[in-house]
Amino acid sequence: MSKIEQILLKDVSPGDILANDLFVNRQLLMKKDSTLTEKGIELLRKKGVQFVTVYYQEKMHESNDTTQHYLLSNELSKNDIVFNFSNIPGSIHSTDDIALNFYSLLAELDMDIRYGQILKDASAIDYLQNLLEAILSNDVYKNYLDQLKAWDYTSYLHSIDAFILGTLFARKLKLEQLEQIAIGYLLHDIGKLNIPKAILQKPGRLNAKEFDLMKSHTLEGEAIFNEIGLSQWAYLAKSHHERRNGEGYPGNSTTTFTIELEILQIIDVYSAITMKRTYRDAMRAADAFSLLYRDQVLFNELLLTQFVDFIGIYPENSIVLLSDNFHAIVEKANPKFPTSPRVKCIETGISFHISVNNEITITKMISHQSESKAALLNTFYNELVSANVENAKKTYLKLVDNFNVSEYFTKIFIPVYQILNLLKRQQTIYDSKYAQVVQYMEQLMEQKIEEQIDNDHYEKNVLFLVESNFKNDYLFKAFLGLVHNEHIFPHVLTIDSSLDSILMTIDTAHISETCVITDTSADTLLLSYLPNTVELSTNRIERYLLSLIGETQDVFHFDTLLQEYATNQILSI
Repeated sequence: MSKIEQILLKDVSPGDILANDLFVNRQLLMKKDSTLTEKGIELLRKKGVQFVTVYYQEKMHESNDTTQHYLLSNELSKNDIVFNFSNIPGSIHSTDDIALNFYSLLAELDMDIRYGQILKDASAIDYLQNLLEAILSNDVYKNYLDQLKAWDYTSYLHSIDAFILGTLFARKLKLEQLEQIAIGYLLHDIGKLNIPKAILQKPGRLNAKEFDLMKSHTLEGEAIFNEIGLSQWAYLAKSHHERRNGEGYPGNSTTTFTIELEILQIIDVYSAITMKRTYRDAMRAADAFSLLYRDQVLFNELLLTQFVDFIGIYPENSIVLLSDNFHAIVEKANPKFPTSPRVKCIETGISFHISVNNEITITKMISHQSESKAALLNTFYNELVSANVENAKKTYLKLVDNFNVSEYFTKIFIPVYQILNLLKRQQTIYDSKYAQVVQYMEQLMEQKIEEQIDNDHYEKNVLFLVESNFKNDYLFKAFLGLVHNEHIFPHVLTIDSSLDSILMTIDTAHISETCVITDTSADTLLLSYLPNTVELSTNRIERYLLSLIGETQDVFHFDTLLQEYATNQILSI
């Protein structure tokens, strides 16, 4: 009989094996006989686990498979190239390793806040683990998945996530050929092996050229499916980004939207936006469903509602049927316990929390009313004014998905400035809160401008000479964002810059126009050197920007600003 011992988590080493099932917040996190990895131990630490029970064993000093894989990943990352399919090595791990580490994967996928009700039953986990073992007993499938793991770990986790969510949902719907469908879900993104790491792991949004290359992973995946004997399911790799209304890619009027494909289309989006990425935080599950419902015309609406019921996490503003046959509106999602929202009974007007201690549960979704732009903006403003920046960050993620790029500045950033300054003048906001919110908003603006620079095709270059104290002004940053939207690249120098640096910028950047922003008289000698010069005062820019606020107002046009608000216009000689 093996000896077991309870030890502090800080004394656990990779390779130790759990002697008992491990539960966190009443949910099974790792199963008995799971091998603890470095990532698994780190996740337990983050979840506040202090003690674990393991089998007693003498510590081994040889490099284990996890270390070998770590070294392999580092070696591959040195060469940012597309993977060469002509030399696929043997399996990195045995199927036993896959089985033992399955619970570590579940922990890494935040099963307690993203999977809702679907893994409460240990038999579902056993089913998935056994199915994954069976699939990976095929060396071809396993080798491809191992290579994806080494090439881009985020894509690998997303693939495991799609396998878990998609397989259990398809099983719930009693679809036939479930094992083959599961393989398709597991390998649906395998074409990303032909996408450079620099694109897969870019810490920001892709520009147009990079996105065109990223889109090719669907056709690359289709080709791989055909090569490995999965031709019947190759359309899952090819068409999981296509939509019924013709949107998406690669786009094909002959695509057959089978139930298996439409499940994957929903799950692919849900997985992507609820997992943390290098360029953004993970979206809460309830918010993700709100986003999916906002775009519900792109998906099979019946399947979407069935998937929400399957997960058991309901977005705010949903009307649901309760187990006592009353109806309720989901008032507030619970970030820590997403299956326990606050609801308000429509018939009685009573609000209460759905919880494990409450006999009343949610039976099914009836409908969902997407939150309006105005309501989202109002929530965002209130959170900022109260300096609740953490909540504001979550609302902002929903906001930006409701506006196009050209509206970010006139619908979000400039109105926030106006509200904050009104409150400051009325002395209803502390200076410290004001500074905190302004700093946060400036960071958001800078991120949007960086995205614009990455994605835009500029039509002309304009030199802006500004007063030093205005260069870092909040409204000037918003102004520059709007200029970028006009496909104009603004080159900014202070008005007291040396003539040499100004002339060099004009020369090297191929400047076609100059905009001098000053509240005093500009140097006429300087102006004579500048091409197509227009003068603007800071007050006139501010007045113009604030005039853009509101649903009925005109959009920003740089030429309109120059024509209507310029204080002087001097054509260069």
